[in-house]
This record gives sequence, structure tokens and C-alpha cells, in this order.
Amino acid sequence: MTYNVISLLLNILNKSNSNKVEYAIAEGLLKNFKSISDASIHEMAELCFVSPSSLSRFVKKHGFTGYGQFKQKCREEIDIEVDYSNNVRRAEHDDLLPVFQNYTNNIVQNLNYNLDMLQKVDLAQICGLIHDAPDVAFLGLEFANIIGQHFQVKLAECNRFVHLKHFDTTDLELVDSLKDKSVVIIGSLEGGYLYRNQDVLRRLKEKQITIIAITMENHAKIYRDIDYLIFCNKFNSETEGRISLLHTIELLIMTYFVNYKY
Repeated sequence: MTYNVISLLLNILNKSNSNKVEYAIAEGLLKNFKSISDASIHEMAELCFVSPSSLSRFVKKHGFTGYGQFKQKCREEIDIEVDYSNNVRRAEHDDLLPVFQNYTNNIVQNLNYNLDMLQKVDLAQICGLIHDAPDVAFLGLEFANIIGQHFQVKLAECNRFVHLKHFDTTDLELVDSLKDKSVVIIGSLEGGYLYRNQDVLRRLKEKQITIIAITMENHAKIYRDIDYLIFCNKFNSETEGRISLLHTIELLIMTYFVNYKY
């Protein structure tokens, strides 16, 4: 299971067709998320105003073997604290201005870095591969998935459909649904997706699918499995890379539009 539990619960709340019980459970779990890893199914069901059996059916419906596995996944969930360096974690309100200045300076350096690096990458060739491929998909974790949704919308406006993974499917299932010799774009700022999904990379290679990765330059051996690398940021200590990833995607969209607007 590669998606974030909080993202799953928010997705249920954001769906207008969610039934009342599902909505109540998702809302209750989100409001008490920090307590899940230590709470029994009976305690959590009471906080959600549902029966333990309803909560058990809920977690199984959404891909967990049972409440125990769901609790473990919540326990492993990455907290917002890990997004930031010690400078932010230890900061008080009066310390924020220099933190903001450093963050902004890093973003500016990242964007200039992108421009320099993109001179070494033929974006027109990459867009040609995307245009001509039997299928195109975008894969990533968390924020990259949000960027993928934006990429999907903008390319749809250019008459190119991009597949994204749904909450009720796995990345492998998405890859298996693609035609051979398609194109997959992987957004992974620090390469985490590539490390965690070796099975997906192997399947992509078996299907002769071209892999385009947008990531940081860190000379990782894992990059040898990638057909096209787009290095997109230099700093990511305070999540500056998120803006850098969006910048790169916007340049890719712009290139696609200019070459295939008619």
C-alpha cells in the first residue's frame, strides 16, 4: 500500500458520494489521528460514533487486512515535523523571518538551478515521447501525486490523457494496465519512490516502458534504471523542492503546449 492514510481519509471526506457511515468514520479517524496507534478498535469506534464491526469493515474495504494493520500503518505515518530542519522545528514565532528569508533564497537558487539543468535535457524530445506513447502515466508519493493531478488536467487540455493511480488500486495494477512501450513519469524529489518501489521499476522494464524521473541530483545507483533524468532542485531542507518540482512540471507543460497546441 503506497498511499498515505491521511490522504485516504481526506479523499473519502472530499468525495460527495461518500455514505454517512464512511464519512463519520473518516472524520472521526482524522480528528483523533494521533490516538489511533494506541487505541483499541473499541475505543476508536466509540470516538467515531460507530460500532467496532463497522470500523473493521471500513479498514478492510480500503485495503488493510484488519484494524491491527491499519494501526501499524498510522504509527508509521510520516509526521509534518520531518518536513523541516532543526531550524524550523526549534523556531519560535519571532524566529520566523530569517527562516522565511532562507527558505525563499533557497527557492530562488532552486529555480535558477532548474534553468541551468534543463539546458542539458531535451524537453522537446521528452514531450515527443509523451505525445507519441500508447499510454502515459504519472507516479509519485504524496505531494508529487498532487502535482500529477495538475499535470493530468493541463495535458488533457492538450488532448493527451495521463493515467494516475486511484486510491483503490496499486501502482503495479496501474502499470499492468498500460500498453507496452508506453511512457511513465515519476516525480520523486529525493528518490524515495524509486527506492520503495523496485517491483514497479522491474515491471516497467519488463513492459519496455520509458521511465522519465524528475528528482534531485544525488548520484544514486537507482538512477541507472531510468531512461531520462530531469534534475529539479538543489535544496530541500524545508520543502523548497515542492516548488521546484512544480516549476519543472510547468516548464514541461509549456513545452508540450508550444509543440502540440494544434
